[in-house]
Amino acid sequence: MTTTTASLLLIAAYFVFLLISLKRRGKLINGPWLFLLRSFFPNWRFYHGPGDQPRLFWRVQNADRRWTEWHMFMPRARFQWFDWIHNPRNNLTLANQNLIDHLSADISVMPDDADVRNLLTYQLTQQLTRHLISSSDTAVGAPVHYQFQLRLVPAYIVPDESMTVLTSPALQWQP
Repeated sequence: MTTTTASLLLIAAYFVFLLISLKRRGKLINGPWLFLLRSFFPNWRFYHGPGDQPRLFWRVQNADRRWTEWHMFMPRARFQWFDWIHNPRNNLTLANQNLIDHLSADISVMPDDADVRNLLTYQLTQQLTRHLISSSDTAVGAPVHYQFQLRLVPAYIVPDESMTVLTSPALQWQP
């Protein structure tokens, strides 16, 4: 098989795939294999129109039993010329925000009687929160408990607690 023939077969397969996907329009393609593959793809819902942005907030309870203020996880990319070639830090930051977006989407389609703590995205967000706390300089003293919140924040609005979708219970800090 020549390169030209292989290219034509790939193009034909692409158009067959497009035709099938147009015929299946409106039907939800779902399954466990697709759920596992979604971590490789960003959440493209922001193209559907402006709306509330899921944001992660966390706080810590110290040995004196007082909670700190809520801290918002707002990933900010740092750009350098070398980032065009190799950019693992910004990719990780994007993946972390993508996790928060997926948690918000999972909560919105979750049945009322389901436990949010069983979601993989919830458990990963819990681990992300622990990492954010341990790498933060805003936590004063040794944490005893920690908590995180998911809030849907409209664009250009200062977030407040009325936007809360999910608040975790007070979780034991384990160094």
